[in-house]
Amino acid sequence: MKMSHRLASSDTSGPVWGLIFGIFMTAIGIGLWLYATLPVSHARQDQSWAVAAVLIGLFLAVYAGRELLQSRR
Repeated sequence: MKMSHRLASSDTSGPVWGLIFGIFMTAIGIGLWLYATLPVSHARQDQSWAVAAVLIGLFLAVYAGRELLQSRR
């Protein structure tokens, strides 16, 4: 059985994918923030997108991590 089939059929697959997506969104938000603070960048709208992406990513990662910890007890 492939690893992706095992992960998709498990009870904790939702929180695992939420944790992965949360970490991914946080990384994208940090990248946008760094891009927006460059002196050659004139896009100030990117800072608000960066803050939104970081907040969504952190919320998802914390919530999914909490769900994973509670399901293992």
